[in-house]
Amino acid sequence: MGVLNLTPDSFYSENNLSVEERLSNLSNADIIDVGAESSRPGAVPITSENEIKRIEELLPFLSQNLIELSIDTYKPATASFALKNGFTYVNDITGGQSTEMLEIVANHNANIILMHMQGTPPTMQNNPIYSNVLDDISAFFENSCECAIKAGISSKNIIIDPGIGFGKTISDNDEIINNISKLKSLGFPVLIGVSRKSFLQHNGDSPSERLPTTISANTISMLNGADIIRVHDVDEHVKTRAILSRMCRQ
Repeated sequence: MGVLNLTPDSFYSENNLSVEERLSNLSNADIIDVGAESSRPGAVPITSENEIKRIEELLPFLSQNLIELSIDTYKPATASFALKNGFTYVNDITGGQSTEMLEIVANHNANIILMHMQGTPPTMQNNPIYSNVLDDISAFFENSCECAIKAGISSKNIIIDPGIGFGKTISDNDEIINNISKLKSLGFPVLIGVSRKSFLQHNGDSPSERLPTTISANTISMLNGADIIRVHDVDEHVKTRAILSRMCRQ
């Protein structure tokens, strides 16, 4: 899954590139995840009207696109607009807490990515605490997936994302990545999103310098069973996946 941010305040921005250039860089992705609101720690929410305006400006560039599209939003109005305009996934960082959102996804027979987050983007990294991070996240998904199915979403259309960096300490993130098999035991595909996040910082490097650590973390995630990895650098990860597939077959 390649990331296309339309936000001016994302923690890792490629706004120096044109939309055409960014889409070209994502051409080898299986899915493109479009975000019109930043969810970085401390991010300020925007209205669904502003989200939709940003997506509308992108639509002409997507007319020839053959890659499946995901909308990264927790707002029902934004999700509804996207699904009516060719998107087939909703990536909901609130984990389907809105009944209206679940019903919209069900009515479009779309896919939903349910993410776990402790708190909200403005507050989520303020001393996150768990009794047991894996047990707590698993319990959250048992409930949220049940709610999604009751709303009419096919279990085959549900993907779970433990929310690396969303209300998690560094040790929480490490524990989740090392125990993806526990999450897979819930019976749903698992998405992992670590790309260039601060827990991968090494010797004070910036997000633009975190490709090596991102590939390292995603390699471990894939070896541990991640079904989807959400990345800014698609081509590098396509190559990594190809080598892993070849070597693991041997």
